[in-house]
Amino acid sequence: MAAFNVDCELEYDVLDQTLFLFNIGVPSDARQRVLAEAVYLPPNYFWDEVNEPGSPNRVFRVNVSPGPFSIRYMATVEVNSLPDDLNAQEVPIAQLPGEALPFLRASRYCESDALFPLAVRRFGQAARGYTRVEGICRWIRENIDYLIGTSTTSYSAKDVLAYRAGVCRDFAHLAITFCRALNIPARFVTGYARYQEPPPDFHAIFEAYLGNRWHLFDPTQLSPTQDLVRIGSGRDASEVPFNLFWCGTSAPTESTRRVRRLYDRIGAFANAECGDFARRLTEPARLKKNLHARARSAGEIAGARAVELSARG
Repeated sequence: MAAFNVDCELEYDVLDQTLFLFNIGVPSDARQRVLAEAVYLPPNYFWDEVNEPGSPNRVFRVNVSPGPFSIRYMATVEVNSLPDDLNAQEVPIAQLPGEALPFLRASRYCESDALFPLAVRRFGQAARGYTRVEGICRWIRENIDYLIGTSTTSYSAKDVLAYRAGVCRDFAHLAITFCRALNIPARFVTGYARYQEPPPDFHAIFEAYLGNRWHLFDPTQLSPTQDLVRIGSGRDASEVPFNLFWCGTSAPTESTRRVRRLYDRIGAFANAECGDFARRLTEPARLKKNLHARARSAGEIAGARAVELSARG
């Protein structure tokens, strides 16, 4: 088990009254547990957490007036990743649990129906199970260039194949598409990751359902999957945004996007030190001056779903 310090800050120049939904909060589940967290906003701003029944994803809602705006999310999270089961087998469709069935269908960015012939040609004869999914990831790394700035938020798996370049979001979409075409349930996962190149940022990977549980895969191999702090999951990027907004006449211009010190690994510290960091997060006397903060315990976590991801990769 390892503990991580997440520190995420987003800054905007807002042109009109705008309602923001931020999917940057960390949910607690069987794999990870939020020990403490805080949301910081400018003075006179407030937030609430909205949720969609049945979804583990969390969304913070803020109504923002024109002008500079920033939101900062900090959390201490324990992550307890299961070891990879390299012998995990594919589950026959008739035996899949209901929760996995929606992740067999084609979706906005994952056109598994259109790419079915290619998936069968490339991977149809491969050994089934964990090995086949690893083979899909390896093929993507060998045939798709990881290049920041080469794709847009409208890029789908078909576009990635056509242009042979993309970022983590695109690699995950293509892998999900191939898996679904081969009757392997697969879903898009966003999280906080640490790696050397590019600098720490939001990261997109995917999960495949094998051997009666979900397994994490990263086609980019940019960051160890066991170190990912999960934010959300969905059929594709359209269901797990880091932000979404509605405004009156024009969209807000994002002047700066900073995701700083996403990870400070504190798993090697003594338990008392980890607990002291958690107390500092929730102690009002230590909150930054001129910032509104609301800290929540792990027991207060809810979830939600929104509609667009524009993570850089």
